[in-house]
Amino acid sequence: MKNTLVLYESKYGFTKMAAWQAALVLGPGKCMRFSEFNNNKQEWDLIVLLIPVYYEKLDEEAVENIKNNLDRLKRGKIVLFCTCLVKDYAKKYLQPVSDLLGSSVVFQEGIPGNLILKQLDQEDRVRTASFLESAGLKEQDYLCFDQNWYIDTLLGIKEWKDNPTEAMDEKKILEFCEEFLLNHNTCSLSTGYGKRVRATPIEYRYKNGFLYILSEGGEKFANILLSPNVSVAVFNEFQGMNQLRGMQIKGMSEIIETGSEEYCDFLAMRKLKYENVMKLPSSLYLIKITIKRIEFLWSGFREMGVDVKQFLTFSDPSK
Repeated sequence: MKNTLVLYESKYGFTKMAAWQAALVLGPGKCMRFSEFNNNKQEWDLIVLLIPVYYEKLDEEAVENIKNNLDRLKRGKIVLFCTCLVKDYAKKYLQPVSDLLGSSVVFQEGIPGNLILKQLDQEDRVRTASFLESAGLKEQDYLCFDQNWYIDTLLGIKEWKDNPTEAMDEKKILEFCEEFLLNHNTCSLSTGYGKRVRATPIEYRYKNGFLYILSEGGEKFANILLSPNVSVAVFNEFQGMNQLRGMQIKGMSEIIETGSEEYCDFLAMRKLKYENVMKLPSSLYLIKITIKRIEFLWSGFREMGVDVKQFLTFSDPSK
């Protein structure tokens, strides 16, 4: 899997927080201050630089570290962030560093931060008051950070990062995915709505791009009724990093009408008689999941000359 290094500098903690969140979303990898990079000899696929802006300029220590490690940094793909009050000025702020790093930079953006006046030391409080006055702004706290926007931005970077450098032919990866799903019968079904989330270990059956699950009911149905988006995990027991094999599935769920042709067809696939199922003390409801996308992690892919994580997007199987 591709790794990520997140480097940052921070005085009052906001940029440190943003760097920590980036490391969480973009892992596996490490998060450290620029000054710690000198002692790190590892090679990185993606390097994320978070640099605070103080009084219209990038943090000098961070810029100096970038200059001192320019050749090493340019061996990876680079994402540039600056933390500032006004995101629209990010390109101007980042221009000096962007020019240094050249074509290694694949993405750059500003992260609007928070200015909490009581957190500032005396010198910065005086300088900030002068800056705000010159900019025609009130001397007050500014809470500009948008957590949802930042996470969406990081997820977009993650999707780009995780895209396989060496991808398998779609027909071949479909064969491997179907073989894996047909040779397993238990999954973790994750549903959610609002603040309510649920992960249910449950039996499934796979057929032609669909997962089918019989269940007596429960909280997962409450979530599905309000939000059909589901995630499903199917995996082998962990036996070491060189024997990883498991998949995450994104899909759309629906509840099939009991007694319908599709319901009866599934019972027949399971070799169950409808009349016998109807005699059970509790009703069995059928969840149908249309698979939209599979992320398949398998150490064995490496031996085939492709990335260990492969992706498969399904077209609508009903069409």
